[in-house]
Amino acid sequence: MTMVQTEEAPMRTAAPRASRRASKILGTAARKYGSAIVLGVVLVTVWEIAARNRWVSPFVLPAPSAIWDTMVENLANGLYWHHLLATMWAASLGFVIAAAAAIILAGLLVSIPPLRTAIFPYVVAFQTLPKVAVAPIVVLWLGFGQIAKLFIVVFVCFFPILINALEGLEIRDRDKLELFQSAGANRWQLFIGLRVPGALPSIFAGLHIGAVFALLGAVVAEFVGTREGLGYLLLLEKSQFNVPGVFVILVLLMVIGLVLSWLMRFLESKVSWSKGLDSKAMV
Repeated sequence: MTMVQTEEAPMRTAAPRASRRASKILGTAARKYGSAIVLGVVLVTVWEIAARNRWVSPFVLPAPSAIWDTMVENLANGLYWHHLLATMWAASLGFVIAAAAAIILAGLLVSIPPLRTAIFPYVVAFQTLPKVAVAPIVVLWLGFGQIAKLFIVVFVCFFPILINALEGLEIRDRDKLELFQSAGANRWQLFIGLRVPGALPSIFAGLHIGAVFALLGAVVAEFVGTREGLGYLLLLEKSQFNVPGVFVILVLLMVIGLVLSWLMRFLESKVSWSKGLDSKAMV
């Protein structure tokens, strides 16, 4: 009997702790995002009233309730899932390839100055090129299909990541540089111990931009060269004058963008946390 009571006691104390922790998290979220939530509710309410009273044409701005009904219906019948996965596959894989290639190339360019002198003008030229204009040419080269879409995604998000990585890998702290040099550090030790830690904020800034551009690139590619994906479905809904359906896809793209942004922030916080642990261990 005593053993049962001693086992149940921690369970009874753990429940209030979990409840308090959940209440604390909800309270923090309410304080942080409360004003944004209230503003969103007000805007949606005004939008609904305006649409129901025909102050705005439904072909211009359908009611939020109509958008919601269309989304629920099409999610239930499975219309969006295949197209959603097609877009996410291209955006995710293209982003990973572009990020890896850009960071590796940035490391090579800062480590080999003659190579940077030769390549950097072309990097700047391609960075200023409107990326959307490249999509039709890529379709002409690679045809309609996943390879062309993947290439467009990589091309769109590669250069912002590269530019930010190059910016971050530059050594600006001369005191630390002299300290490493006085300790006899070689080029590799300088890169790992000095360049990379200082470059993390800039690299993650480029990754944030690249994640958004990856989604943009996937949708643009679906506009011009595929028969699947949310971009293709958006054009299909537009051709059928299904305005609520168009708005549903826009909402889905917005949600995907927010999720990608949150994932990048989460990854950045984890890397920064581990970097802080490494710094404390070194001390």
